[in-house]
Amino acid sequence: MIAARPPGAHAVPAAMIAAAVWLAGCSERADPVATVTPNTAATAATGPVAALLPENPTYASEVAPILFKNCAPCHRPGEAAPFPLLTYADAAKRARQIAEVTADRSMPPWLPVEGHGSFVGERRLSPAEITLLQRWHDQGAPEGDPARTPPVPAFTDGWQLGPPDLVATMPEPFSLPPDGRDVYRNFVVPLPPGPARFVRGVEFRPGNPRVVHHAFVLVDDQGDSTTLDDADPGPGYGGMNPGPGARSPGGHFVSWQPGKTASFVPPGMSWRLAPGSRLVIQMHMQTTGRPESVQASVGLYFTDEPPHAVPYKLVLASSRIDIPAGAAEHVVESTYRLPVPLRILGLIPHAHYLGKQLHGLAELPDGTTRWLLRIDNWDFNWQGDYRLADPLVLPAGTVLRQRFTYDNSTANPRNPHSPPRRVTFGPNTTDEMGELWIQVLPATRDDYQALNRDYGRLALTRRLADLTERVAATPDDAALRTECAKTLIAMGRAAEAAPHLTRAIELDDAGSAEAHYLLGMSAVQADRPADARPSFEAAIRRQPRHVAALNALGMLALRANDLEQAVRYFRQAVDAHGENAAAQANLGLAYLRLGRPADALTPLEAALALEPDNPKRRQMLDQARAAAAGTTRDTRPRE
Repeated sequence: MIAARPPGAHAVPAAMIAAAVWLAGCSERADPVATVTPNTAATAATGPVAALLPENPTYASEVAPILFKNCAPCHRPGEAAPFPLLTYADAAKRARQIAEVTADRSMPPWLPVEGHGSFVGERRLSPAEITLLQRWHDQGAPEGDPARTPPVPAFTDGWQLGPPDLVATMPEPFSLPPDGRDVYRNFVVPLPPGPARFVRGVEFRPGNPRVVHHAFVLVDDQGDSTTLDDADPGPGYGGMNPGPGARSPGGHFVSWQPGKTASFVPPGMSWRLAPGSRLVIQMHMQTTGRPESVQASVGLYFTDEPPHAVPYKLVLASSRIDIPAGAAEHVVESTYRLPVPLRILGLIPHAHYLGKQLHGLAELPDGTTRWLLRIDNWDFNWQGDYRLADPLVLPAGTVLRQRFTYDNSTANPRNPHSPPRRVTFGPNTTDEMGELWIQVLPATRDDYQALNRDYGRLALTRRLADLTERVAATPDDAALRTECAKTLIAMGRAAEAAPHLTRAIELDDAGSAEAHYLLGMSAVQADRPADARPSFEAAIRRQPRHVAALNALGMLALRANDLEQAVRYFRQAVDAHGENAAAQANLGLAYLRLGRPADALTPLEAALALEPDNPKRRQMLDQARAAAAGTTRDTRPRE
């Protein structure tokens, strides 16, 4: 059984890889932390508040309004809950259950502790509402005057955000077997051809909410997901790894859980959907005892306004998880010190069945501590993402801390092992993980780049440690060795990467296009361009549309002043993937050096459209325009 987690959890930051491919974790600490204790707030009203509540609540007057507002969105036909709560008969036969699950706050399902952050779409009952439900049950669940019952809510059967600009549906349904393990599967949804669009909202409809536990919506603008789909005989392809091309858009969280309310992104934070993109829907599905059919849809809402602010994702995580059998209070921590001021917009915590308390804190330079998130009773079945109602502004130097506590004892009713056994880090739900994803917004482009550089170093170090351990455990896994080498190259350690790549090619020569490309990059990094060319050419023989290898050959030709050859390679790279800003910019540069500024305009305009905030792209385009207009004799761009 594979665990739910945000896709790309160990991905190397894009800017770090870009630097390594030629324009193409955690810290364990035993520092003191703010004292954290379980939530002791009363679950029911007491004192004067309780005295003001009706002593004899009825369904019609007091209970129905609570259920309609807080329970009916899921407890109605066609939704995820196993039974409806739309009538007196529905509620009366479950009065005891309603009183119990609301008193212990397991329903409505909302994990964050009250008073430790305010989030959009909170699902929680007030102490007064809990008291009313308890009194109603204790007094025999009276109906009261039916005429006083409010009308059943008129739920929207269509899209919560209104008619989408584009609806993308799985091309064919997936047949879920009646029993067996949970299913994790990725479904590729092609989009119609057209220009680039800016997305301001995404709404997911599971098609069969009874079986879909959660879903992530990813974007693939290169086609790798289609290759994986074609290799799998059924609809989609299996596993929690969606492949190298499928990623969350920018720094956004695009996910769905039962009961989630769809919303638009904040103003100015749209994200770009490239032409030719595919959506990849990654779903966790649970069997029900009978065959089920699943065919999900995604509604996309567009805007003409390009993004003015780009969020960034930080991950506080630990792979050093080793929980002894019987340990009831095993603590794992990780930290990250902010190099720049920023605002926190949203959070996704993640652990498996041994998770108990999941806490996120911000320790400010002045010594004060602010809560990001506090969950004292983690439930793997109700994990979600949480968007702050008011972004939290934090100064540079703030330490973000993830502090997760695990219960590997017999007292944990969710413990998958009986008797308990040692549990270590791993992707299966019988293993454990501990991650806190944090969506942040730096104030300026310079701050964004500084954050990416600083956090990128941490992410690379953490990824290398993880991959090194996995390669040691499975030394004949070619894909693992290739990923380990990619990380080493991004860290400037080409000499260490080469042996991994040589072995990967020996293990899987037919599928080694990426390994050959990276072997060429290791030679470039070692300043051996003559040794790099054969590796890049080998990559293209195995994968003719390998954009990075074509771009790298173009750079070698540019360095050798073979400008016509450089244009040919860059043109092939652009034809293979027009959304590659580096290839577009390099094609424009080659045309400029050939003295053909008019030909440089189109690729340089495309590069700037892809990276509108890149000052070098804008400077190069300005020079090309001036040269094409005959206002300058110098067509060589300033570096």
